[in-house]
Amino acid sequence: MKLPFILSKWFHFEFWPFWIFYFPVYGYGIYLAIKARSFSYFTATNPSMKFGGAFGMDKMKMLDFIDNKYIPKGFLSIKDENTETVCAKMAEHEFDFPIVCKPNVGERGIGVEKIDTKQDLNLFLQTKNEDILVQEFIDFPIELGVFYHRFPISSKDGITSIVRKEFLKITGNGKSRFSELVTENVRAKSRISYLKKKYHSKWNQIVPSGITYKLEPIGNHNRGTKFLDGNRLINDRLVNVFRKIAQPLDGYYYGRFDLKVNSLEDLYNGNNIKIIELNGTNSEPAHIYDPDYSLFKAYQEIIKHMKLVFEISQENRKLGVKPEPFRDVLSGLFKHLFPGKSKK
Repeated sequence: MKLPFILSKWFHFEFWPFWIFYFPVYGYGIYLAIKARSFSYFTATNPSMKFGGAFGMDKMKMLDFIDNKYIPKGFLSIKDENTETVCAKMAEHEFDFPIVCKPNVGERGIGVEKIDTKQDLNLFLQTKNEDILVQEFIDFPIELGVFYHRFPISSKDGITSIVRKEFLKITGNGKSRFSELVTENVRAKSRISYLKKKYHSKWNQIVPSGITYKLEPIGNHNRGTKFLDGNRLINDRLVNVFRKIAQPLDGYYYGRFDLKVNSLEDLYNGNNIKIIELNGTNSEPAHIYDPDYSLFKAYQEIIKHMKLVFEISQENRKLGVKPEPFRDVLSGLFKHLFPGKSKK
């Protein structure tokens, strides 16, 4: 008997709530804080990022430090700008639909949408009351998360994780309706109402055999994307590529580059790479969410990366970087989690 998704997901840690998955390593985090004599030691890991990139990051600000050849065309749309203003800015920056719109401050793909038309943009903006990062949509076939770190004193660096992203999709068999193929896909279970609205015109149609629909163009786990272990791609050539990319990022030492690339050959040559997001100490070595990855190995990877955060922050502190006051971190976290209440 096939278990319902609400039960079967508990046998696969990739679907566990964030706080449950990380609960076993909270003790190690407290140990590192005591060892560092600071509960906000992690904020010294990336001095150029607010709170070290743990939360509340300004996405546009970080992308501005990267060489333009590595980033999509884009701009920041200030809260309450209308559709005509955004379209005018798109023309000014020389790109057109389709585009990707995302909250300039936010995590885990929440609020990110691919927008195909001016009408869709208008509907999207009506639902938002925050600054939006608007980017050209990059239609490269490969999307990766590359975890790169470097040390400020010892100059050691490396890539510790690569996740390959397989987008949520369905393939027709000539018998099943679009709706049946969607509901049978375990990764679409939490997105049914959203997908029904998005694909309402196809919902009851039979999908011809061999026809594939990419249901989600946004590469986030909570959008149905399958994360695959791509660590076999790590080699010295790739480290050299990211050493060059990160070189101008003063005050950035640890995190994940989420990117699209046209081919693996281009990746190793540093060509046709488009970095769509840069993450700090909130980054996860996302290859651990590969369905075949063991829970034990996943925790080993988490602990290894927590240790890297600690060690890099300690080197920065030797250079005079001070962790942000813990009370400021708590205050910032409260404002980040409860923006409505913090304004009262």
